[in-house]
Amino acid sequence: MSAMMALDRLVMRARPEGTPVLHQTWRNLLFMHWSFHPDEIRALVPSQFELDTFDDKAWISVVPFTVAHLHLHSLPPVPGLSSFHELSVRTYLHRKGIPGVWFFSLDASKLIPAIAVSAFFMLPYHDAAVTVQESAGEFAFELTRFGSPAAHFRAGWRAGLRLRDPDVDSLAFFLVERYSYFALRDETIYMTRIYHHPWILDEAMVSSHASTMIGALGIPEPGARPIAHFSREQNVDIWAPTPVSQG
Repeated sequence: MSAMMALDRLVMRARPEGTPVLHQTWRNLLFMHWSFHPDEIRALVPSQFELDTFDDKAWISVVPFTVAHLHLHSLPPVPGLSSFHELSVRTYLHRKGIPGVWFFSLDASKLIPAIAVSAFFMLPYHDAAVTVQESAGEFAFELTRFGSPAAHFRAGWRAGLRLRDPDVDSLAFFLVERYSYFALRDETIYMTRIYHHPWILDEAMVSSHASTMIGALGIPEPGARPIAHFSREQNVDIWAPTPVSQG
């Protein structure tokens, strides 16, 4: 049986208490999802966590998008540093019944804001060259990572039909409705809460795709076509990381 129904996923959509430390807007997100046997990626995730599976499959998602209006809660956006392009590679896990995301990597087109975010939020950012184009409803995103491990990504797509809100027990809900991520530092587990409106998803019609982002993790790059979703925009609040337990 899937781990899907064993966890309370709706409770994580409630707005956390307190004040967020960071605001940003995510734009033109392409979600690309591939399934794996859990044994293929178990070694990539710290043993303190359980892989979150759907129909006994683990999942890795590659998500290119644009960050805009990045700013601290108490300050306005800094001109020239508040917008950049980003790509995340992530999987899904849980810790003591709390579902969340584990980021394998994040690549950003501007290093200064990425370094600041990386230091405070414990995220594995890389510097990258990114070009993004949008014309007549067609999107193109191309990325080359600087440094090691080398990686590149290229995709072209357009938005398809608007999808209905996913049911809580659906694969789409499992993959996109995530409101926390975990990090591990000095054997302490941290959880960072995120709040936004439930995702409004469209079909994503992917016309071209070439990538080594998953292969850079040390596992074979998937050959199958991904399950893909698109979302135009999401306003996001992010809270400070909180230690939840010793590893």
